[in-house]
Amino acid sequence: MKKNIRVLSIIIIALVLLSIFAYQAGWFGATESEITLQPASNAPKNAPPQPIKAYIVKEEVLEDKITAVGSVASNEEVSLACETSGKITKIFFEEGSTVTKGQLLLTLNDAELQAQLKRGIIQKEFLEKRKARNEKLRERDGISEEEFELLNAELNRQIAENEAIKSRIEQTKLVAPFSGRIGLRYVSEGSYINPNTKVADLIDISTVKLNFAVPEKYMGTIKKGTKVKFTVAGNEKKEYEGTVYAIEPKIDASTRTIQVRAISNNRDSEIYPGAFANISIVLNKIEKAHLIPTAALIPEMNQMKVFVVRGGKAESVNVITGTRTENKIQILDGLALGDTVITSGILQIRAGSGVKVAEIE
Repeated sequence: MKKNIRVLSIIIIALVLLSIFAYQAGWFGATESEITLQPASNAPKNAPPQPIKAYIVKEEVLEDKITAVGSVASNEEVSLACETSGKITKIFFEEGSTVTKGQLLLTLNDAELQAQLKRGIIQKEFLEKRKARNEKLRERDGISEEEFELLNAELNRQIAENEAIKSRIEQTKLVAPFSGRIGLRYVSEGSYINPNTKVADLIDISTVKLNFAVPEKYMGTIKKGTKVKFTVAGNEKKEYEGTVYAIEPKIDASTRTIQVRAISNNRDSEIYPGAFANISIVLNKIEKAHLIPTAALIPEMNQMKVFVVRGGKAESVNVITGTRTENKIQILDGLALGDTVITSGILQIRAGSGVKVAEIE
């Protein structure tokens, strides 16, 4: 009896579970046609064309170039200092002013040297008169040859001493070694200075130098006279031109680069020494190249392809590429002038799908 009750209980539980499963599966109240799987009703038979951006292939100028970063240096630069010690008596320049080569900038107290020179001149004149008298005496044998030679040597020694004093007087004057612009002044009138005292900086920026490095593989390409273009930080919109005039005759073993120096006219003083420069050097120039945006290119296993618009549909075309620029790439084969290349949504597009050009780049 107990055994029958247990079997009945198992059957009832099984029926309950089966009923719950059938209800969740929607067996109740569903016809056979409703249970049969149907195609998704939200998949339209005729999908509208996908809006895309496109680029029309045309002939453009292609510059195969290398880029480098460097720094701007002045044409000439020196820290001005006097050759001797002394007290400053007069300063003849203004900070930030332009000076010319040989212009007097500063003088030191030379009163003692001037007195020594005056005394030397008097002594020289006295010896010259003695020499003139002794020459007459020598003609009459009134003086020995030895005495005359000693007097002549003393006169020459005095002349040399006077020249030395004049040289020391010149050392008390600071003159501009070249034309340029004076920087900030670090001394004042009345200051006592020595040869280690910095007076100011003198900088020639009528022309500027560009120092930069390029990879060693371009060693045979870049030569003296090669043209460069560059921009400087703070004025990136304006492009300047320069010319290579010196190349280091060795390769840096640690960086595998070679140092290059170019020069550029700076007549308007727009470029300042020490500025960061972005430099480009054109290696080759193609006047009629077929270029497309790099965003349109689709890399595959052993080839490259793009999608073009033909008859309102996307068509896959294999292409052969050439030189790559910052945002474009040269097409050597596969496209013709006037082809419309798709540049947006290329990952969602399939060959043969409908497309609509919404924007021409």
